Amino acid sequence: MASSLLDRVKRPPQSAETFIAAADAEALNSQAPSATNVGATQTPTSELLTEPPAAAKRSSQVPRARRTTAEDPRKHDVPRYTFNLRLNDYELELLRSLADEQRESMQKIVKNGLIPYLESKRKTSP
Repeated sequence: MASSLLDRVKRPPQSAETFIAAADAEALNSQAPSATNVGATQTPTSELLTEPPAAAKRSSQVPRARRTTAEDPRKHDVPRYTFNLRLNDYELELLRSLADEQRESMQKIVKNGLIPYLESKRKTSP
């Protein structure tokens, strides 16, 4: 039986591996026959719960890429802020047509051009 949204909010946070293992176990419990009908070729669900999924094993073995010490760690933060940019009709149409040609969002095109420009300006300023 699926839990309510309120029950989910009240639960303590859990790791991704724990969440995936619980979801897999719940899926197996809903599809598996009762424990009395477990045959020689089937694994009881109690044994399945003790073993983490193969995807969780692989993800823990993948080494993370290390940043260089000179690189600003804030560079990879999730964007949380916005600002308004006033464009005239020509500039807006130019941005729209470029976004349409490259099949990218206007925001991504501006960001891909603006950030390298700002970084180069920072390096050249005293």
